[in-house]
Amino acid sequence: MPLRKIVLENYRCFRDRQEIELAPVTVVLGKNNSGKSVLTRAPLVIATGFNTTSTAPLDLDRLEPQPVDGFADLVFEQSPHGKFFLGFEVDGPAPFAMDATIQLVDEERTAFVSDLRLAIADQEFALSWQPTVTDGYEGFSYQIQAPGRASVVRAVPFAGLRPRPAGIPELRPLGERQSGLSLGPIRFLSAYRDRPERQHRLPLGTPRGIGEQGQGTLGILAHDQARNNGELLDRVNRWLALIVPGWQIEEIEAGPLWSTVLTRGGSRVRVNLADAGTGLSQILPVLVQCAMDELRVADAPAALQIIEEPEMHLHPGAHAQLADLYLNTAKATGTRFLIETHSETLLLRLRRHIAEGCPPEMVAVYVVEQHEGVSDVRQVGIDKLGNLDDDWPEGYFSQDYHEVRALAAAQMRQGGYAS
Repeated sequence: MPLRKIVLENYRCFRDRQEIELAPVTVVLGKNNSGKSVLTRAPLVIATGFNTTSTAPLDLDRLEPQPVDGFADLVFEQSPHGKFFLGFEVDGPAPFAMDATIQLVDEERTAFVSDLRLAIADQEFALSWQPTVTDGYEGFSYQIQAPGRASVVRAVPFAGLRPRPAGIPELRPLGERQSGLSLGPIRFLSAYRDRPERQHRLPLGTPRGIGEQGQGTLGILAHDQARNNGELLDRVNRWLALIVPGWQIEEIEAGPLWSTVLTRGGSRVRVNLADAGTGLSQILPVLVQCAMDELRVADAPAALQIIEEPEMHLHPGAHAQLADLYLNTAKATGTRFLIETHSETLLLRLRRHIAEGCPPEMVAVYVVEQHEGVSDVRQVGIDKLGNLDDDWPEGYFSQDYHEVRALAAAQMRQGGYAS
């Protein structure tokens, strides 16, 4: 059940309503501190409203990579009595759409859902909060509109964004269908990834995952080598050969510990990953996760993979290979990628794929811009020839062009020749 659409309003740096349609590969660009990370991390915030027993609408304490200080941090200009809007649509065998307005109550230092709409199959439910003073009870109630009826029920805020039939009788007709609502797996890989250790332990059981900083990567590789005959390593090395030609990754057992080393065909040289260039250790979690998706069982749910600056510390020539990796993995596995990047090369390779016949709907490009503290998201269309439409911001990625012109002018002033 991959997430297909996100809607934000009055949320952090986004004052106005923003709608983001997620493609199999969605690229988010923008200058520093424009709001890119706020946008790409929004699914992580939304996911905290599901599978939670917290009395708050969002279980922010479990937010990764790090929790926020409070609900006021999520409101535009941090208004202590403000509210923000989150909406989303989910694909899959049981698609559904939901949106919620979350209201802050500064005196209580908490927040609650003031309005919620859930649409699933041919049913739609709407809840709206109303202050009440009845029978000596001062609090609030929810106006509930369900198919064919409307009623008012007095209730405390329900746990999380998902209304629970057990807690609100009017929602019980949803039954098992409602209880199974899910955003699907959402994974996050931060731009700040762990440096590899010279040695690491073999996990006692199946590793839990890559982790938000790639901290589980080497344990996964050791587990694969020790228990799965290196099938995952083989897939990782196919992509590694394109990024670092001639080199392969191996897992070497040394007593109770393991080492991840680089080897080269026809040579006895082994280089510990801790001694290799930073770029390789930074990209390895991406390669491992994509290989794991390829080996995923057919009936496992497809995931949304959020990656911040995957090109970190990599030569620009490798950025294009990353674009190939994302497109191929998305086509083969159904994984959706939400990528925050500064790489012009990565975008150019995606455009080239479209010009060579890849369907344009496989890729979505968004640019985040900020003016006087207010951020906006603009989708930039790509035609079947890979051309960006007129919504591409003027001057973006033009630095190289201007630098070359300035270099040529300086060379001519010195009486030389422009190279």
